[in-house]
Amino acid sequence: MNAKSLTVVPGGNRFARRKEKTRQELLVAAGRVLADKGFHDAKITDIATAADVGVGTFYLHFATKDALFDALVDDAIQRLKDAVDTARHATHDPVERMKRANGAFCRFAQDNRQVFRIVFGHPAAHHEAIRRAQDLFAADVEENIRQGIAAGAFAPIPSAIAAQAVVGMVTQLLSWWTEHDAIAIDTLEDAMGRIALQGITLAAPNQKDSR
Repeated sequence: MNAKSLTVVPGGNRFARRKEKTRQELLVAAGRVLADKGFHDAKITDIATAADVGVGTFYLHFATKDALFDALVDDAIQRLKDAVDTARHATHDPVERMKRANGAFCRFAQDNRQVFRIVFGHPAAHHEAIRRAQDLFAADVEENIRQGIAAGAFAPIPSAIAAQAVVGMVTQLLSWWTEHDAIAIDTLEDAMGRIALQGITLAAPNQKDSR
């Protein structure tokens, strides 16, 4: 993932700003078209039309539809990573960090519903950039779990396994949620938090097995 290519730089000359604006409009249009038609059925002409530009303009920015999809994935993942990092770094408490990270995932999915479905949906799950991103998120979660174990907040379980489970659950559930309008995002966020944290936090010393 090339983070430099994802950042809109406000400076530069008018031509550079206009070029970046068109590129972003193509990414937004691609999100709508791909969400509606799917990757294989979407045509470059569909995306160019949705962005209100000519096909020639499309090729000034992206060599192929695959290149556009790669850019769409990179852009979404970078924005999601920035949002999650901002939420995580707002506290040093491992439990609160887990909650805030989950909340950031939920807010991003809510605000970028179509793109989230494209990026983390089943057809795209084998994309190399997405696998790298999931590993990146899992590494952050694993570090937080290790810190929580050291602090006595989390149970002493294998942190790598727990991290993969948490990231897999969050991305899978939110991808599923994008197809179910009737479920409030707050309900999903609360459920994910309960599942993740009750699965890894230590039980109170006087808590007895309820079975």
